[in-house]
Amino acid sequence: MSQANAEDFWRGTAAYNAGDWDAALADVDPEVVFDLTRAAPDGQTYRGHEGVRDFWRMLREVFGDYRVDPQEVFECGDRLFTRIRISGTGQASGAVTEDVLYQVLTIHQGKVMRADFFRERGQALEAVGLSE
Repeated sequence: MSQANAEDFWRGTAAYNAGDWDAALADVDPEVVFDLTRAAPDGQTYRGHEGVRDFWRMLREVFGDYRVDPQEVFECGDRLFTRIRISGTGQASGAVTEDVLYQVLTIHQGKVMRADFFRERGQALEAVGLSE
């Protein structure tokens, strides 16, 4: 795996924040799996580009200005570990929300095949074969 995968992640995240979802999905396999079951009590699994777009639409409907800001990114074999700060303002309530999540991206031939989201750093590190 090359450092290019981390650079692709940074670029894709910037595209997502700018609302350019086509560019954000450029390095994502069309059959990708986004698994949020470990990150939220009602977390779901989204499949394919359309599933990811559905997830992103839901986020924008709830938090119009929803942002993802990477805080830490490193490569570990065929995986990319990321710590992200998420933030947004509730469309209905106006309440500001901010949280930290961890992602483990599985990459094959330059494409994200899977994104697993975690609430706890230790779980995400374990998913890449490391410990705290």
